[in-house]
Amino acid sequence: MLIYYYKWDIKIIILGNSGVGKTCIINRYINNQFNPNSETTLGSSFSTKRIKKGKIDYKLNIWDTTGQEKYHAITNLFIKGANIVILVYSIDSLSSFEGLNYWYDSIKENLEGSNYILSIIGSKSDLITDDDEIVSEDEARKYAQEKNAIFKLVSSKEDPGGINNLFNTLLDELIKKNILRRFHYYWCKLWRTLTY
Repeated sequence: MLIYYYKWDIKIIILGNSGVGKTCIINRYINNQFNPNSETTLGSSFSTKRIKKGKIDYKLNIWDTTGQEKYHAITNLFIKGANIVILVYSIDSLSSFEGLNYWYDSIKENLEGSNYILSIIGSKSDLITDDDEIVSEDEARKYAQEKNAIFKLVSSKEDPGGINNLFNTLLDELIKKNILRRFHYYWCKLWRTLTY
C-alpha cells in the first residue's frame, strides 16, 4: 500500500507598529516562551514551525517584520506571496490600532488578487481591565469584520494556548479556503468538459 505525504510551505507575515508584541507572539508560538525584554526587530526575522495534519506536512514560514516607519519600504517586500497575514495592535495603544489602516492598505496593494487569510490581533490582553481598555474589543471586532478578517485577543505572557489556537485557526481557514478553491476549479473544468 502506497502512502502519499504532501508538503505545503505556508508564508505567514506579521505586521503592525513597533512595540505591539509581534516578536513575543512568534516566540510564544515557536518556542513556548515569553521574553518581557524582547528586542525591537530591525528589518525582519524569520522562524519556521512544522505541523502535520492528516497526510500533509505544513511548513509554516513566519516572517516577523519591523514596525518602524523608516523600514516600511523593506517590509512591503516581505508581504508579497503571503498566505496568511496577521495584523497586530496593542490593546493599550490607540496609535497602534489606528496604524492598522496603513498595514491593511499595504497588504491590499501587495496582495491584490491573492488568496490569503487575514487576521487582526489585539495583543497584550493581560495588561488592562475593561475599565482601562484604550481600544475596546467591540471597536476592534467591528474593524475586523469590515476588513473580512478573523479577530482574536491574545496574551503572549499569560495565554500560550490562545496563541496556538490562533495559528491553528488560521491554518485551518487557509486549508478550507484552498480546498474550496480547488473544488471550484475542478468543478468548472468538469462542467466545461460536459457541456462541450
